[in-house]
Amino acid sequence: MSPVRRVPLAWRNLTENRWRLAASTAGAAFAVVLMLLQNGFRDALLDNMSSLIARMDGDLFLTNRARYMISHPAPFPRRRLAQALDVEGVVSASPVYIDAERTKWRNPLTGISRRIRVVAFPPRDEVLDVEAVKAQRDQWDRPESALADDRSKSELYGRLMTGMFSELNGRRIQITGVFTLGTDFRSNGTLLLSEQNMLVYYPDRRGLSWGETKIDVGVLRLRPQASLMRVRRDLEAKLPEDVIALTKAEFVAKEQDFWENAAPLGVIFDIGVAMGFIVGLAICYQVLFSEISDRLPEFATLKAIGYSNAALLRIVVEEAIYLALLGFAVGLVVSLGLFRWLEDATGLDLSLKLPGATMILALTILMCVLAGILAARHLLSLDPAELYE
Repeated sequence: MSPVRRVPLAWRNLTENRWRLAASTAGAAFAVVLMLLQNGFRDALLDNMSSLIARMDGDLFLTNRARYMISHPAPFPRRRLAQALDVEGVVSASPVYIDAERTKWRNPLTGISRRIRVVAFPPRDEVLDVEAVKAQRDQWDRPESALADDRSKSELYGRLMTGMFSELNGRRIQITGVFTLGTDFRSNGTLLLSEQNMLVYYPDRRGLSWGETKIDVGVLRLRPQASLMRVRRDLEAKLPEDVIALTKAEFVAKEQDFWENAAPLGVIFDIGVAMGFIVGLAICYQVLFSEISDRLPEFATLKAIGYSNAALLRIVVEEAIYLALLGFAVGLVVSLGLFRWLEDATGLDLSLKLPGATMILALTILMCVLAGILAARHLLSLDPAELYE
């Protein structure tokens, strides 16, 4: 005969009443959704604010030493690229222009001009690792033409479609193609121009000579056998102190560090996670306290037949863990649906990452266990004789 499998008492207590189980799970799931959304927004903030850098196809990046975020206007002279090419191991140097503050795009439907981000570079250099940009280089390598990010917010700019005409900084321009990049918390849309068009729409970028042209980022590619760190050291030794050379990982980390700590939007979302934890703690405490109160006679009986306080506390903690796992599972499903809806509504890339999900699961278990321990205080002081008087 096979041994009889016993259903844990904590599980039977939690699942005996289906309506109470549903209400209890919903309460825990609500806290889980709050924490997952806040953590998801935090990750989206960091990932989207650095997505332009992450899409740049290069090994090292030159940027002004005073630049603290990618959209901050801190240009440097184009001749730094020529100087970088003199360093052994560097095979190409491409200029990137970025303007996220002065550019005005006129909505062709409303006539209202709104700020939009503009990114520019020589189309033949293939600076962005975006297939649609590479495939359409002939379309935007023309006068008065641009590619548009199809995830730009249509309620602000109108629907940016291939073939549409409008105005950029008061000058005529045509959208000759679209690509997908995504918005962030600072930019609601993006236009991609060629270097020549950039200098037409922003004549103040031109200097007295070609080397004095103001650029924002220099994208350097190295020979396959070249040592990244050696080339970087050589660049720092050769170039003036107005620029620094960063690896892609360092460039991304610098951008994310600003938004997480200096801005400090990352801290705000961390506070949101903490508030979700506190709300969930209060909800789970009420759920488990009510569960224990309704079962005092049963717990008193267990205590009368020899169950210790530690054994009774273990039952409550097990029940809290089951509640945490059920609440997390339901909250996870709801959050994934909300992420998909928010992606469509905002243009932000919202995704659930394994480290974040693992952290929220751990917080959910901790939240429910703490609530169970707090709710069990009355149980531990219970005297069975008083209950049956």
